[in-house]
Amino acid sequence: MNDAHFNTLDLNLLRVFQALLEEQSATRAGERLGLTQSAVSHALGRLRASLGDDLFERGASGLQATPRALEMAPAIRAALKMLEDAVSPSRFDPATTDRLFHVAASPYASSVIMPAVVRRLLAEAPGAKLHLVSPTSNVVEDLDRGRLDVVIGAFDHVDDRFEHAPLFDETGVWVIRAGHPALSPGISDEVLAKLPRLLISGAEPREPARGRGLGLQRLSNWHDSYALGGVALREVDSPVSVPDAYSALVMVGQTDVAALMPRRLAMLAEQAGRVVVIESSGASPPFTLGAVVRRGERGAVAWLLALIAEVGRKI
Repeated sequence: MNDAHFNTLDLNLLRVFQALLEEQSATRAGERLGLTQSAVSHALGRLRASLGDDLFERGASGLQATPRALEMAPAIRAALKMLEDAVSPSRFDPATTDRLFHVAASPYASSVIMPAVVRRLLAEAPGAKLHLVSPTSNVVEDLDRGRLDVVIGAFDHVDDRFEHAPLFDETGVWVIRAGHPALSPGISDEVLAKLPRLLISGAEPREPARGRGLGLQRLSNWHDSYALGGVALREVDSPVSVPDAYSALVMVGQTDVAALMPRRLAMLAEQAGRVVVIESSGASPPFTLGAVVRRGERGAVAWLLALIAEVGRKI
């Protein structure tokens, strides 16, 4: 589209574009914008004519964005957000908001950081609501399209279109059940190495299967870089494997297996009297848990990110 076409472009069409991108349905986009399905279809037709691209094609799960639409999406969303900020009150007031926040966090992150976040939210924004979900392979798309406000996790890389706030560093510790026959003061790596070991398999890749822009790590893979008794864990056969850390804690608490766990999660279980935490000399560099939002966020999302970052620094 050349400058002449842009000068005559109805900017309301970009609001329709954004709604179609996020809703993947002309009907739902119309409901969101207060328009009929016919009006949305007419607006899309005008936008297609102006840009020389179909922009959306019908697929099995609704309207699917074309490569051109996906290329345009981040810039259009940022521009609309700037216009919204320009005409909205400059100060977000958590005490009066009724906003619904959408946050993706793993069960591990939900356990170690979100309870403190929820306490702060109830105290400072009593009218706000929080919808907490586990990250999926669509996490980047959901963040780009505004279906998620914040993603919490460990990241190999973060694209420039996102803002990353480090929360805390995490390391690994071994856990065995309280009353384990091998338990003694100063239990050594050599003793631990002889115990049957539980593997947290997870069967999850480090990278989401779909989407680009966030190298989201899976903690089920993180333990591979640790060693015990001079042998890397990836080279040791484990007689038992489980899909997640919570299954591992239950298994460790009721059997004689040992497992490597993230420190803060293990400490919560130890405080409950379920397991005993054991330090090991075979640790690798820690991973960093962080929170990610779309770059340029202001108002409510910026406030929530600052709250999460403050909680993370105190953990």
